[in-house]
Amino acid sequence: MRRRKQNRLRFFVTLIPLLVGWSAAFAQTDTVRVVYYPPWNISKLPLYLARDTGIFERNGLNLSWTNPGSNEKLLAAMKNGDGDIFVVSANHVVQNNATGGPALTLVANSGYNFSVLLVDSAITRPEDLRGKKVGSGEPGSTPDRLTRLALRKLGLDPDRDVTLVHSSDARSADRATALTSGQLAGTLVTAEAMYDLKKTGQIKNFRILADHKQLNIYAGGGADYATTVAFLKTRRQEAKSFMSGICEGIAGAKRNRSKALEIMTKSERGRDPAALEYLYHLYTTEVIPARPYPKIEGVELGIEMVASTLPAARGMKPQELVDVTLVEELVKEGRCN
Repeated sequence: MRRRKQNRLRFFVTLIPLLVGWSAAFAQTDTVRVVYYPPWNISKLPLYLARDTGIFERNGLNLSWTNPGSNEKLLAAMKNGDGDIFVVSANHVVQNNATGGPALTLVANSGYNFSVLLVDSAITRPEDLRGKKVGSGEPGSTPDRLTRLALRKLGLDPDRDVTLVHSSDARSADRATALTSGQLAGTLVTAEAMYDLKKTGQIKNFRILADHKQLNIYAGGGADYATTVAFLKTRRQEAKSFMSGICEGIAGAKRNRSKALEIMTKSERGRDPAALEYLYHLYTTEVIPARPYPKIEGVELGIEMVASTLPAARGMKPQELVDVTLVEELVKEGRCN
């Protein structure tokens, strides 16, 4: 009897490590599918840094990465349930939910597009733009919607108080060129266009009438992090580990300048190194937050943009699309500071 008990004990002592090893192996092959689009924006720097330095793996995650390559393919991937975590823009999430895709919830944000309303130096107040030409994108495009929104926030009617000059190219740099040539009195420009104007010295001929913070316009960047509701419910720990990686990526981006610039150089091939320095400093100090709470203003803007063409989005409320608990928990645990 005693020998039998000893044999059983040896059996279980031998079996336990095997079970633990089997469980760990099983967990490692349980892939988390990450879909991201657009492929690059500086607001995604924390994501790229976490991925390229192995932070996610050290957090026990096995990730697969998919870049669909276009907005249309992204929305199809969302609707088909091809991902667990989506690194996109808020308007993509709104459109998916409004068109019957698997329910997604926004759990974090690591940035947006830096932009300013740049005007001729003679213009000191919004009222001075009345009767003037303001640059915009193609009618109905995102740059056009944002330009109209900015003007309305400044108390101007974009259809009556100014003349919108629509560019066939949505690039901010082209509108900035039209501004410097005197064809426009003002236009929204991005950080990249601002750098080009500073580099040539032309910035002295203009003034910033308002920036995105003053206008409360937090658009794009593709740095909104969403999970399916099902994934958040059934695999919450993995979702939390992923967001812990983003927090580490944010800290690393702000602290490790050389690694951050290395990633930016690969992602923005051919860009002037001085421009990368400028953009790195601007985004890590002004745009990328220390704690990646979902940006409710960005969700509001996403709803507004989608609702203009998709009636099903008009009744959506930003708070119903957002879950802050992952970031809250990480902050309380001292893992996101």
